Amino acid sequence: MSSTEKERIEETASRFFLSDWHVDVQSNRLSSGDTVVKLESKVMAVLVYLAQHQGELVTRESLEKAVWGNTIVGYDALTRCIARLRKAFNDDPRQPAFIETISKKGYRLIAPVTYKDKDSVSRVDSLVQELEKQSDDIVTPGRSKKSWVLVIGLSLILIAILPQLDIWQDSEIVERTQDKPSIVVLPFVNLSDDADQLYFSEGITADITTALSKLSGLKVISQSSSMNNEAILANTKDLADRLGVRYVLEGSVRRTDDRIRVNVRLVDALSDVYLWSEKYDRDLRDVFAVQDDVSTNIAKTLSVKLTEEEKRQTARKFTVSIEAYDDFLKGKQLYIHRNKQDNLQARYYYQRAIDRDPGFSRAFSAMALTYAAEYRYSWGEGSSKNSLDSALQLAQKGVAINGELPQAHWVVGYVRLFKREYKKAYEAASRAVELDPDFADSYLILAIGELHAQQPEKAVRLIQKAMVLNPLAPTAYDSILGQAYYFMGEYENAADLLSKAVNKNINLLTAHIFLIATLNKMKKNDEASWAVDELKTVAPSFTVDKAVELLPIQDGKHLEEIKQLLRKSGL
Repeated sequence: MSSTEKERIEETASRFFLSDWHVDVQSNRLSSGDTVVKLESKVMAVLVYLAQHQGELVTRESLEKAVWGNTIVGYDALTRCIARLRKAFNDDPRQPAFIETISKKGYRLIAPVTYKDKDSVSRVDSLVQELEKQSDDIVTPGRSKKSWVLVIGLSLILIAILPQLDIWQDSEIVERTQDKPSIVVLPFVNLSDDADQLYFSEGITADITTALSKLSGLKVISQSSSMNNEAILANTKDLADRLGVRYVLEGSVRRTDDRIRVNVRLVDALSDVYLWSEKYDRDLRDVFAVQDDVSTNIAKTLSVKLTEEEKRQTARKFTVSIEAYDDFLKGKQLYIHRNKQDNLQARYYYQRAIDRDPGFSRAFSAMALTYAAEYRYSWGEGSSKNSLDSALQLAQKGVAINGELPQAHWVVGYVRLFKREYKKAYEAASRAVELDPDFADSYLILAIGELHAQQPEKAVRLIQKAMVLNPLAPTAYDSILGQAYYFMGEYENAADLLSKAVNKNINLLTAHIFLIATLNKMKKNDEASWAVDELKTVAPSFTVDKAVELLPIQDGKHLEEIKQLLRKSGL
């Protein structure tokens, strides 16, 4: 190795600048101005290798060898890393400013790399360090200097998603609901020494949101797993305005061995005043009691009157086993990655949760989703029909154990869509809405049902309602809305939404399919062919016939048209 090459590698081993982004390799952080993004270690390793060869064509083989060594990895491992980098830099793969794809060869980093120190340090880094130092402080009502730091830290994960809100509304500000109190639960910050405990803090957030959504006197804005992004937004009032809520619940979780410390604060965003705060330092097995207490105190503080059934629901535990609950949360964290290996690992944890507590309804429903994903993406070894049958069996078991869970009915509806049982899918989603009118994902199932019953206008209204309930909606919402516009013949709107969906989640095959079809409809044949190449990088063995299984389209004429458009672009 030449001395120049050695110096270049040493320089990129710790810190460098990529365009106007500061790259800190040791902490796996990117920062630009007030924005900071945390990368997975493999993603950072890919970026470092590309930076070492800036301006050069880097083959997939050389990248895989440099990052994974002799370990055998799936074809999509590198693709996911590149997609994560593009998302971090907000880089358009069709008109890249950072990473260029060289078809059938590899990648080229085209953004300038600077090997020098800069005097200023991102204020986000300083805030994070201060947050860690102050994390043990007891929280009291009122805005102290220390509590402001924690508020800022709690909001780190929101700003990257907030710009997505204006794709479906004329104004940036969502009108607050007047008939009952409205609230959003921000993702609880993981203050554990072990970063791998993020799944636990996310699980606490999701379950408190679920518990609050069961209260008929409260309007709860959904939060999704996609909220796990690093950025900064310090103004609670602006955040509440964006989400259309009056109240914001903030919190943090520290887990150490068999103990948990949970800090929670309820803020009136209009007056910027703490209405209620509490600190819990409990045994891990008391986590359910903590969640119940939070829900009860919020209801009292906001003068939400509970029915007798809601009181029973609030006190009801999803499982009697903390070990089963922990396995369930680990499974949820893995499932959202949407790849074969993590899907199987998620199933393992769900099965272990069921073994620990055979009455754990949510574990059965969640495990059903792993089989549905296996069917959709052809990850199974045998017949794909067997995967779908297993999914329905598990989903129905979840409902049989606890028929009052809207999520359980939603899973049944989701699985029945792919079994082409549209009426039953609609009925299951309707039951979920009946149990929880604020459950955004249920409206998405209803929208899909209308979409493939040739009622795209109704589908658009349902998706927009879902987006009101979940302003920080996952990528699937963009994809379904784009599909609705496709069937309405509004191809410009469809292309914008579907491109956005693909850029945010390159593994979302339905978005790829409809994007190719849309570009063909717009007579953008070169772009459509390029989109096929991008689809093949994610699913090399994908064929037109696979689209038949992937898309729950009821109308054979529409399905045949999409197949012809895919073939036209070279699939």
